[in-house]
Parts: sequence; structure tokens; C-alpha cells
Amino acid sequence: MVVNIYDTANELERQMRETQEFMGLKEAFDNLKADKEATDLFVKFQAKQAAAQQKQAQGQQISDDEIKEIQGLAKDVTAKPVIQALMAKEQQVDQMIQQLNQIITGPIQDLYKQLGPQEG
Repeated sequence: MVVNIYDTANELERQMRETQEFMGLKEAFDNLKADKEATDLFVKFQAKQAAAQQKQAQGQQISDDEIKEIQGLAKDVTAKPVIQALMAKEQQVDQMIQQLNQIITGPIQDLYKQLGPQEG
């Protein structure tokens, strides 16, 4: 029997949109979008963070001023209740995805368990 695993993945994607976790995230996201000041702050923080990560990936140093700016933005971001709510919902979705990943990769983990403990 040939299984089209992509059909299953597409069904999982459809079902994910109907989960309580995703609907909570969407609601928190909509609430963020309704607050222009918080949205602008969040977008600015994400952009600065992404730029710093890109610099690091390219082997460049991040200046102390850049670090201080990102830390200041992070403090401002976490002070906004609408952003705190979004981040909490993101964590819930992330936990669900991690659990799904464990289930999906179960056959691979089982395969390698056959090797048993290795003595050195």
C-alpha cells in the first residue's frame, strides 16, 4: 500500500487552523493589529532582532549600541499586554507543534533505538 503522506500533512494543516491553540493565536494577533503603537513596536523589534541574527550568521560582531537597542525594545515589547498575550499564545502553538513533531518522528526514533545503548 502506497501512502501519500502529503495528503495527511495537508489535512493536518487544515485541522491545525481549527485548534483552540491556533484560534487563540489568531485572536491575539488580531488584537495586536488593532493596536497600531504595539504593532509598530513589535515589527521594529522583530526587524532589529532579525538583522542582528543575520549579522551573527555572517560572522559579524553586533555592536554594544545594537545590543542595548534590542534589549530596550525587548523591554518595551514585553511591557505591552497585547504583545504579552500574543507571545503566550505563540508558546501554546509551539508546544502543540513540538508534541506533533515527537509523534511524527516516532518511527525514526524507534528505528534508532534498535541500536541500543552504546558503550564506550
